[in-house]
Amino acid sequence: MNKNFLDVIEEPTTLSPWLAWRNALGITLLGCLILGIGNFVLATRYFARTTPLINGALWLSVSFAISFAFILTLIILWQHAHGESLVELGWRKPTRAIAVILSIVLGLIWVAFSYSGARYLLPDMNFLDLSWIRLIMAILGIFISTAEEIMMRGFFMTQLQRGGIPTWLQIVASGTCSGLYHSLHNFSLMSFLPSFILFTSMAGIYQLGKRSITSTAIGHSLIHILGDPYLTMLILATAL
Repeated sequence: MNKNFLDVIEEPTTLSPWLAWRNALGITLLGCLILGIGNFVLATRYFARTTPLINGALWLSVSFAISFAFILTLIILWQHAHGESLVELGWRKPTRAIAVILSIVLGLIWVAFSYSGARYLLPDMNFLDLSWIRLIMAILGIFISTAEEIMMRGFFMTQLQRGGIPTWLQIVASGTCSGLYHSLHNFSLMSFLPSFILFTSMAGIYQLGKRSITSTAIGHSLIHILGDPYLTMLILATAL
C-alpha cells in the first residue's frame, strides 16, 4: 500500500503532548536566546559597527559556530541521558534521492534570491571572488547547517513526533520556530516570512527523506558554501 510522505516512519508515542511541546519549545527558547539575541542581535550589531563587513561576516560565522557547538553538545548529552544518540534524530540515516534533489534545488533557489538582494545592498562586491575567508566560512557553514538541522529538524520534530503531534503540525512548527530566531535582528513580517518558507520547506524535505538529517543538511550547507561570506554580510549590512 502506498503511503503519503507525511506518514513516513511514524514512531510509537512515548511522550505526552505537553512534554513533547515543552521539549520542542525549550530548544526553540534556547535558539532564541543564544542564536537570536546572542548572535543575530548582539553579535551582529557589534561586528557591524566595529569591523569591515567581510571581516565581520567571518567573526559572526565563528560566533554562530561556537553557539551551535554548545547547543549540539547539550543535545548529545540529552540524548545520552535518555539512552539514545544522534541516530534517533536522523544522523546518518538512509534517505531518499528525491529528498536530496529537492534540498539541493531549494538551496540553489535560496542562494539565487539572496544574491539578488546582496547585489542591491553590496553593489561593489565580486561574488565570484575566491578568498581564504570564503573557504573558512564554507567549512564553518557546513558545521552550522548540519548542527541546525539536528537541532530544529532532528530534535525538534522527533520530540513532537513522540508526543503524537500530527506530522503537518511538526513541519509548520519547525518552520515557524526556526524563522522566529532567524528574524529577531530585524523583526518584521517581511523578515520572518522568507525564513519561515525556507525552514518549513526543509522540514517537509526532512519528512520526505525518511527523517534523515542528510537530506536537509546537504541543501542547507549548500547555501553557506555558495552564499557566504556575502549572505552573512547582508545580515550585517541590514543591522547598520
